[in-house]
Amino acid sequence: MTQLTPETASSALQGKCVLICEDEGIVQMHLKRAVTLAGMQFAGAAYNGQDGVELALARQPDLVLMDISMPVMDGLEAARRILADFDTCIVVISAFSDENFQAQARQLGACGYLIKPISAATLAAELLRAWEVFQKRKAALEKQRHEPGVEA
Repeated sequence: MTQLTPETASSALQGKCVLICEDEGIVQMHLKRAVTLAGMQFAGAAYNGQDGVELALARQPDLVLMDISMPVMDGLEAARRILADFDTCIVVISAFSDENFQAQARQLGACGYLIKPISAATLAAELLRAWEVFQKRKAALEKQRHEPGVEA
């Protein structure tokens, strides 16, 4: 098995489109810089959950980085609404380290949960882990759909 480094993660995520939903401008800029340096495409940014839902459904990015605490609509509700209409890899990025928030994120279908602050050096590796979770989940659903007598 290959050692997971920021470089191998960047290579695997090269060209993936990423939407950033974060209400703090400086954090949003940091995340944008980190994903573009990792070779991913910046699909846009939202400063609140409602705009995040609208952008995600319109642009259909490969990954969505979602803060929890945002105006208009919180990130967990925004993620729930996105996943109800569009299958994508959602990674929650939050200052909340509370296990309850992490459990809620997993339950609604988030593929990862990162606690702020997160360095640019580790972001790509963490996004790759979440992307792998998303790909495994997607493959399992496809397999279920193709098995006789099993409803997805």
